[in-house]
Amino acid sequence: MQACLPNFFSYRAAKDLIRVGREGDGGYLISQADIEKTDFLLGLGIKDDWSFEQHFTSLNKVPVLAYDGSISQEVFLKQLIKSGLRLYNPKRFAHQLQVYFSYRRFFSGPNKHIEKFVGLNTIDERYCSLESILESVKSENIFLKIDIEGAEYRLFETILSQQHRFTGLAIELHHCDLHLPAIESFISRLSLKLVHIHANNNGPVRSDDRLPLVLELSFSAHSKQQEPAKLPHPLDRPCNRKKSEIYLVIQH
Repeated sequence: MQACLPNFFSYRAAKDLIRVGREGDGGYLISQADIEKTDFLLGLGIKDDWSFEQHFTSLNKVPVLAYDGSISQEVFLKQLIKSGLRLYNPKRFAHQLQVYFSYRRFFSGPNKHIEKFVGLNTIDERYCSLESILESVKSENIFLKIDIEGAEYRLFETILSQQHRFTGLAIELHHCDLHLPAIESFISRLSLKLVHIHANNNGPVRSDDRLPLVLELSFSAHSKQQEPAKLPHPLDRPCNRKKSEIYLVIQH
């Protein structure tokens, strides 16, 4: 399937892009140079997949701080027990077993998971703002990964005001049709370079202009060598293996 993007998405790809995270949804193409310059990884939105954080720390052993209010060790334990009662689905049980023990292993020591949603500054203790998180983090070399199901637009102004602290940014944008002006403004005001775009094929493509509604963008502070974008990149993989990849064309 082919989709089209407005010309403000035009970019030059980093030559040192590598795939970090799993093959399907949850993996991102980011600059090797940014990984090397990072001393703190901040992951917003993990659900049951922290393969990006695991792979990143295997390449550069930095502390990880992850935020997601939808999951916890207790949630994974309950899911494991529930799947264990379903004897007809041993694959599901094996998956939940792997998730539970992987969570316990990874989020220990220097790696922390905070059970909060990011995006709102409210009196509800289940939520917090990116601004408050960054106030608590002392690092000036942060790699930021964001997949928070539509709340990412609430973070744009904080990212822009703190952009000097980021080595790189991998972000999933949802409902792109509703937020094109905000996306354009964000890209134009961000000093980090846009170095890769991938359309998430779990999201639809708008029929009238072929706009993909879910995009994964990678920005870099340290990649220096860039080349004309070729989409899809050889390292790209469909987020949903059961659906066709979305091939992007950027209008000029």
